[in-house]
This record gives sequence, structure tokens and C-alpha cells, in this order.
Amino acid sequence: MSDIKRIPLNKLEIGMYVTEQSEGVADGRVQEKGFIRREETLRKLQAKKIAEVYIDVKKGKDSPFALPVLTSQTTFKARVVLDEERSRAEKVYGEARGLMSDIIANVKMGKAIDVAPVEELAEDINDSILNNPNALLCLSQIREKDQYLLEHSINVGLLISVFSTHLGYDKATVKELTMGGLLHDIGKIRVPYQVLNKPGKLTDDEWVEMKMHVAYGQAVLQESKGISDIAKSICGLHHERLDGTGYPMGLSGDEINVYGRMAAVVDVYDAVTASRCYHKGMSPFEAMKLLVKMSEDHLDKGLVYSFIRCMSVYPVGTVVELNNGLVGVVIEPNLQLPSEPKIRTFFNSKRRSFEAAKVVDLAKLPRDSKAEHKIMCTREAEEFKVDIRDYL
Repeated sequence: MSDIKRIPLNKLEIGMYVTEQSEGVADGRVQEKGFIRREETLRKLQAKKIAEVYIDVKKGKDSPFALPVLTSQTTFKARVVLDEERSRAEKVYGEARGLMSDIIANVKMGKAIDVAPVEELAEDINDSILNNPNALLCLSQIREKDQYLLEHSINVGLLISVFSTHLGYDKATVKELTMGGLLHDIGKIRVPYQVLNKPGKLTDDEWVEMKMHVAYGQAVLQESKGISDIAKSICGLHHERLDGTGYPMGLSGDEINVYGRMAAVVDVYDAVTASRCYHKGMSPFEAMKLLVKMSEDHLDKGLVYSFIRCMSVYPVGTVVELNNGLVGVVIEPNLQLPSEPKIRTFFNSKRRSFEAAKVVDLAKLPRDSKAEHKIMCTREAEEFKVDIRDYL
């Protein structure tokens, strides 16, 4: 993790420790670094024409508006190879399905959430992510159309775990973010089924009811002992947008903390890649393009691009075609060389025929064969009438 974080100037508070990385702070009246102990010092700093400063959260106060500062874009590497982590990941994902099913059933009956099993699940998810994030990410692509709420909740938990680890958050914060991801949509349990699963456009009254799921979720989490403020903020802020067009509060800009901004990015990504009975999901590649477009006004641009670097431009589950005609599914992105992921091929477009599945690691091919194994374009699994689950 990184103890140094950057924070918008207007979010500075007494008790924070400003570091020497902050430019434009020292002026003869204010020191280059040190604690903010007095209101007078705080006012002097906030009067300066600088966008943000750097703080040391080990020496001083932290903030939900502060983002870790990293020395490298890739903050962690897989500890084990994908095949070694696969069985553990399957166990963790199975436990997640069981626990989230129980939570959904209990909330339907008006019961509060028992936080201890959720904490344990979050820790198991984070351990698997640290071992090899692609094992769980592969499983997140294996969906059932009638299990959207269950799978979306789990997947947002997985994605925000991967994302926050990539950003350099400490283990305790990653766990709280993961719990928030798992529980962010729990309020949808209290939205009428006919509204939640309506295939057509919602009426104005139905849309008002749909948006109430945030308030319902906040109420559930408030009634449940031991839910952290970070987890609650994920639930409350994941539909807020930087331009003020989100809900339920219509917050904008710096009114939305970093946790809410992160949740918005991963929530949109998983939602648009999911196929439902009335909606065909986007490919991961197309979803990344949508996030970039939304970063023009709705989503935090810096976080969107960090998420793309974290997941790669060809995330797990992307169907790609190589210039030699081979078509395959990305099973392991390459964060250092995004254009050279590991894929499992299944079709040859030049021969127009299916072939025995074969794993090809584009980064490890001999130099003389790399020219024939370059990604030419992305494809849709439906074009080949295959289920990518068979190849993940």
C-alpha cells in the first residue's frame, strides 16, 4: 500500500499531515510540510490556487476523498499461476453465491445482515485476488440470466477488490470496499419484482421506485451492526455522477468521495456486460469504450483509466481474432503488454471451422511467430454460436 495520498485542496482537514511532494504550499508563512494543527493554517492553505496536495496518512488523518499515490501503475503481481488458483477461486465463488443467497432471503424477511460471514468472505476474496485475480474474474463472466442481482452483487465485490488493490489501498480498506461491493445493491430486494425485472421502459412512477433501492439499502445497512462507513458509502453513492445527474442526492464533483466514484465505475462495467432475459450484455472491450465515453461527464476520468489499466483493454472474457485467423477468449490479461494476453482459441476464421481448444500466451511466443499472432479485432461470442463459459 501507499501511505502517501493526494487530496483535493478543499477537502483538507485539521489533523492531516502535508508532505513535501505538495507543490505551491511553502510561501514563508506556511511550511513545506507538517501537521495542520490550526484553523488559521487550514484557511491559508485553502486560499492557495492549487488543485490538490499530498498527505501522509500514516503520520496524520486519512480521508475518503484521498487517493493513494503509486510509484508504479501495476501495484501487484499474481503470486501463483492461474491454474493453481482456479480450484480455490471456484470454492470462494461458490461460498459467495451461498452467502449472498442467504442474505437476500433474510433481507426479504426483514432481518438485518450478520456482518461476520461477509467479513470472512471479503477476506477470502481478497486473498484469492492477491494470489491471481484472473481466477475469480473468469468466474465472474459465467452468468445465469435469472440470477442477475446475486451475481452482480458478487461481481461488484470482486471488481472493487481488484481495483482497490491495484490503486494501492491497504488490506483493511480493501476488505471494507469489498464488503461494500457485495452489499451495494441489497436495497433492490425491497423493490417490487415487477419493477425490478420489467423488460420495457419504466414509467415515471416505476423509475422513482427503482431509485429508492439506494435508500432501502442504506436502511438495511444502518440496521445491521458492524457495517463500516466505507461499505455504507459504496451503497449510498454508487449511482451519483460527477455532473450532478445521478441519484439519490444529485451530488456532483468533490461532493462524491473516492469510494463512491470507484463504485460507480465498477458498477457500470459489470451491469453493462451482463446479459439479462430482456437485454444482451456488451463485450468487455465495448464496455471499456463506454466507460471512457462516460468519463467525459458522469464518471471520474482518472479512475476510469486506472480501471482500464487494472483490467486491461482486453479484459477476461473478451473474444479476439488474431491476424492469422485464430479466434479465442482472453483468459488472462497482460498488464505490462496489454496487446499480448493469454487466450484460449477455439475457431479458425480462415478455415471457417472450429478447432480443438488451445491456450496461446501471446507474450511468450517466439519472436518470429509474433507477427502472425497479433490481435486484429474483437468479436462477439454470438457470431460463433458459442458460450464463452465453455472456454473460461
